[in-house]
Amino acid sequence: MNSIRNFRDMGGIEVSGGTIKPHKLLRGGVLDNLSERTLDQLISDYHLQTVVDLRTDEEIKKAPDDVIPGVESIHIDIMSKARENADPNEMMKGFKREVSQEHMRGLNRMFIMSDACRDEYRRFFDVLLEKREGSLYYHCTAGKDRTGFAAVQILKILGASDEVIYEDYLLTNTLTHDYVEKRLKEIQIEENLTDAQIDNIRGYMTVDKTYLDEAFLAIEERYGDFNNYITEGLGLNETDIEKLRMLYVNPIV
Repeated sequence: MNSIRNFRDMGGIEVSGGTIKPHKLLRGGVLDNLSERTLDQLISDYHLQTVVDLRTDEEIKKAPDDVIPGVESIHIDIMSKARENADPNEMMKGFKREVSQEHMRGLNRMFIMSDACRDEYRRFFDVLLEKREGSLYYHCTAGKDRTGFAAVQILKILGASDEVIYEDYLLTNTLTHDYVEKRLKEIQIEENLTDAQIDNIRGYMTVDKTYLDEAFLAIEERYGDFNNYITEGLGLNETDIEKLRMLYVNPIV
């Protein structure tokens, strides 16, 4: 699945009392210009049934997902109502006037502090709570920020340890390393930029532990702890959580 940026199957990740079921929750970047082989893998191997696109209308217009016959497409725009942009291609244009890591920490804080972002993530969980056959693929442009925090919430709710959550979050840097470095070299040549400027742009194109730290800090500030965020922010109850476990967790036998 190398043709899909930052693609991964969450199956096998350890959570409380078991592991996430394989071929149920898939995450990554945009599904455009897919090869016939990749399409066949998605349908035949991963049994893809649903795609949730977390991007803005503008992002979708620039790079629409390929139409996959028989696959349901759902649009949940995390950022537009918050009047912010989470498209790495757009964010990195600010490299001359801001520090990228500060910007990215602010973005992750917004996921919590913005009621609009929170409401869209709640819609995402409404989709997860609907029983569906096959797998569900959720994505944004690069599959790392909006998608990354969606994955964090899923894992935290299902009882994954913080160590497991951070490991999965930071896996983006391994999976996208070659793409990012190739693109940075192209940008440096095209724009005649210094190494320091390229290092700053790298902060938009990767993830960092401090980005996720900022989201958890915002949860503590606004809700007290993650359990309160689940109930007060996302509006999920014990029945919802148990249903998520039933749908997506293989219990230890």
